[in-house]
Amino acid sequence: MFKYNLILYILSPYLILKLISSTILRKSGLKYFIQRLGYNQERYIKNTIWIHAASIGETKIALTLYEEFYKKNKNTTFIITTNTSSSRLLINETENLRHHYLPIDWLFSMKRFIKNINPKICIIIETEIWPNLIAVCKKNHIPTTIINARLSKKTTGSSKYVKGIYQKTLRKINKIMCKSDIEKKKYIDLGANEIDVKTIGNLKFNQYKPLLKNTNLINRKYVLALSTHADEERQIISEWLKVNDKRVLLVIIPRHPERLGDILSDLPLSMVNLAIRSKGEKIKNSTQIYIADTLGEVENLLEYCEFVFVGGSLVDHGGQNFLEAASHGKTIIVGPYMYNFISETEEFLKKNSMIMVKNSNTLKHVFERLLKSKQRRELFGNNAKKIMESKKDIVTDYCRLIQELIVEK
Repeated sequence: MFKYNLILYILSPYLILKLISSTILRKSGLKYFIQRLGYNQERYIKNTIWIHAASIGETKIALTLYEEFYKKNKNTTFIITTNTSSSRLLINETENLRHHYLPIDWLFSMKRFIKNINPKICIIIETEIWPNLIAVCKKNHIPTTIINARLSKKTTGSSKYVKGIYQKTLRKINKIMCKSDIEKKKYIDLGANEIDVKTIGNLKFNQYKPLLKNTNLINRKYVLALSTHADEERQIISEWLKVNDKRVLLVIIPRHPERLGDILSDLPLSMVNLAIRSKGEKIKNSTQIYIADTLGEVENLLEYCEFVFVGGSLVDHGGQNFLEAASHGKTIIVGPYMYNFISETEEFLKKNSMIMVKNSNTLKHVFERLLKSKQRRELFGNNAKKIMESKKDIVTDYCRLIQELIVEK
């Protein structure tokens, strides 16, 4: 830990400059700056549960956990810490639910923050392993757990020195609850005590709830390409333009809407009739491609699409989360790069709930086959929905095990 803290000390000028820069760019700048240093305006005396969620995906899981846990813990204050402003926007603060930015992992900032919030437990979502955070909790007899635990390729491929830091840190954690056996093995291989690592299941299965019916945003039959990455739009559109049924629209939701300029530069615009939502362009009967590059409409567009291609899978990115599409009972198509969701992908493929293509060259065939057969679309979609429904108790299992850790304390 001495070497780790020495490196943080050496990097302090850079970290402070980055903090100042980030502060200037945020509307809640001063609050962000103060909280990243471990200060907070409120002090909590007792009955506090701390959940840390790095970004948007983890924050959605944190809120799912909070909603379930709060049912039996009405007198508890829940504090969710995040690293990003976009995550903070998902949290509607109440008397029992508070948000703070996670302090930088300096020893002094973590000590100050943890002393102020005085949590009964620290629950880390998925993969944030901060050595000083966990060390301070351990010293103060605050149980820590990682839930829905997973490890990235970057973490498992770390240098020997960094892996040594991870090993020492992981062995201070009371319980690591993994989303799959594959992730469990990764944690054990990284140095966690095998007795403290357990497979529970993927909490993202419990993240999605039935929607109230909304008005369809698009007045045509359409297919959805969701969370696409660089070069995927070009590949998908190239195959889509070969599809015989010209009555059907292709709607693309890029993972990063700010990439619009790059997407357009990859397309033969003279040959494609497209409309762009952020520019307010209307969909006509002749429109072939609609780029939905505005936020907050994924649920609606999923509800009414014929089927969905999930991006990050035709390029070497590891795939994007397809479980929301499954909760809508939609046929899901993915490419070959799904290593971020290995166990989930295997289960969906095994149970005829997903179609995987080897490359973009086979997309035209898959698109046309699904468009011609409503029965086939419904078969895959219903199977996907059944899997989602079979996992509905996972969040309850997590809450029970977390409660046991609190009681043990």
